[in-house]
Amino acid sequence: MVQIDAHGDMRFEYEGSHHNHACVMRRVLEMGLPTLPVGIRAICREEAELIAKQQIPVVWDRDIAGDPDWIEKAIAKITTEKVFLTIDVDGIDPALIPGVGTPEPGGLSWHQTLNFLRRLFQTHQVIGCDVMELAPISDSVVSEFTTAKLIYKLIGYQFTA
Repeated sequence: MVQIDAHGDMRFEYEGSHHNHACVMRRVLEMGLPTLPVGIRAICREEAELIAKQQIPVVWDRDIAGDPDWIEKAIAKITTEKVFLTIDVDGIDPALIPGVGTPEPGGLSWHQTLNFLRRLFQTHQVIGCDVMELAPISDSVVSEFTTAKLIYKLIGYQFTA
């Protein structure tokens, strides 16, 4: 599974639930599925310890900006031919998609996102995807339009890669 996200979403439980949005990747890991979190820039101590213990190959947001080869390095960390892609739109710069549930400063630029996704579709069989965490803002449609454009691009990459 390839996860674009601002957060690790690897907590054992959050707000009394094992099935909270902050726990979904923990459930994926418990199923034994390999994951590649991309663009992560906010984690708690529990998640940091899990990442270290399980040696999860995180592509940190802070390492992307200064590395022109980050996409190829990230793609090389994917251990399966078939991947499910999950995109939490808070993984993208909030200047582009401000309407999210839990915004974080930083994030992937539009072109970083598209270049990574294009390469992922070229090198792997993407068997499914979801786009999550859109939380529209009253009196603005920028988040919805940008997210719709992202989905449009995903569909195009599926058929042209």
